[in-house]
Amino acid sequence: MAGELAPLAQAFFAATPELSLQALGSGVHVPSLDLAPHGVPVTHLLAEHNAELARQYLTLNQLAFGGIGVPRWVLSDLYLLPGAIGLLRCPARLLKAHARERLLLADEELAIGAACYVAPSLTPGLFVGVSLFSFLPGRGASAWVKLLTLGMVRAKRLRGVTQWDNPAVRVHSRLGPMRLVGRVPGGHDYDERTFVYETDLSDEARVARAMCREEGAPSSATRIPVTDLLSLGALLDRAEAGARLELVPPGQDDGHVLVRELPPG
Repeated sequence: MAGELAPLAQAFFAATPELSLQALGSGVHVPSLDLAPHGVPVTHLLAEHNAELARQYLTLNQLAFGGIGVPRWVLSDLYLLPGAIGLLRCPARLLKAHARERLLLADEELAIGAACYVAPSLTPGLFVGVSLFSFLPGRGASAWVKLLTLGMVRAKRLRGVTQWDNPAVRVHSRLGPMRLVGRVPGGHDYDERTFVYETDLSDEARVARAMCREEGAPSSATRIPVTDLLSLGALLDRAEAGARLELVPPGQDDGHVLVRELPPG
């Protein structure tokens, strides 16, 4: 049954009516976007004519990620030219204090509260998660800006990179089970604790259940400490060799990842 996510999205925006969904990217891609993902209207802003908003995004990205924040030329060449960044915008008063201080905005000035960028790949329907951040506490904004951005670009599958001990695992698993793919091609700044995962977005009912956290982790899930890098590395070896392994929602619990093995496909 289609449309399970639309009422959930409506409830999210009803709870914080100051939020609006926008996109920032090159105008050439507008015809390729869904500007009403799950019934939520998107205002597309041309990156060619919104340099100040691009600077605000750059500032917040670098604040969120520190030394591995996006450089300016990467924002232009690899984010805004080939795709579109999904934004949740709101009055600046809703942001965490340190973000407000960095932006120097008055209470009612529009600010980026949360943002997601997923990059197109050579495989049709497959996008790669690049950047996700939120400065809106206690609203679940990270999961919603991610889901709506993926809907906007018409993604069917997502491959992403994260760390076993990263609290963002709980956000990523809001979209459903995270199939383990393997290690990051070419390495990573946090290589020893980083992995590639894939999320299947084709079953809207399953995504809706995950967004609601309706299903707890199955009792059959194996709990592995996020600090047990030897065991976790062995999981990646097995995944790269063809084993079907996934992190099940909520992904992490009390310093452990929750892993399930599926029968061979």
